[in-house]
Amino acid sequence: MNPGKRAFLLQFPLLLASLIGLPQAGAQPQSQTVSLIMGEALDEAGRSKPLRAWQRKLFDYLEGELNVSFDLKRYPWPRAERHAINGDGLIFGLPKSAERERTLRFSEPTVSNTLWLVTRSDQTFAFNSMADLRGKKIGAVRGYGYGDEFERARSAGLFRVEDDLPSRAMRLQRLLLKRVDAVLLYQPNWQTAAEFEAELRAQAAPLANDLRLPPDITLSVLPRAVQMETPLYFAIARGRDDALIDRINQALLKQQKQASLRNRRS
Repeated sequence: MNPGKRAFLLQFPLLLASLIGLPQAGAQPQSQTVSLIMGEALDEAGRSKPLRAWQRKLFDYLEGELNVSFDLKRYPWPRAERHAINGDGLIFGLPKSAERERTLRFSEPTVSNTLWLVTRSDQTFAFNSMADLRGKKIGAVRGYGYGDEFERARSAGLFRVEDDLPSRAMRLQRLLLKRVDAVLLYQPNWQTAAEFEAELRAQAAPLANDLRLPPDITLSVLPRAVQMETPLYFAIARGRDDALIDRINQALLKQQKQASLRNRRS
């Protein structure tokens, strides 16, 4: 058999498969598109902020491990939760509660956040328990949850909650203007109070300048956190796609094992 005919016969099955749409040996299956719902995060102009570096890294890892492509959809938190309960997609970052677990299946934890109280630097106060917030006006994101203890104290009228838009800059501006006594801010738990305070003070400097505040006015993070180790989860409507949550859990476990192995080697 001449070399040209031999080459054609070897290549013909691959050519035929490509023409009629049959999968070739070793070909990767097409990735699945998954709607990923998150709460809004807005900048000073009210525009949606890009994902944080750790969020992008987490989502990129899961896309690769699960062979999926996330279609990101961001809404105010109340709408985001309704979309998730209605089965419109996977949601990330919604705090777990007994009520939500009745309608949503949550993944294993991903990363953890710490919940801090932030004040103007000239209006700090001692915080050791919810009782220390008595009579104060606290800024919170509308529709977001801050844990059972905080919600019980809110319901009891211990303090007043001012629901804000999910724009950190706008919330800090309201704080600098004394429209609230403190704001609640979540931050990944690998940051200490001092590190977070330094970051906020850098962000507050141009805001304070625009508001023509005295040069010594800035922001302070109260040293005692409201909550430590608040986990973040993925969740999906119960019965919608349990297999996806199972696969996410497997990928998270693999990631943890890889991180543990790297730590032991270092």
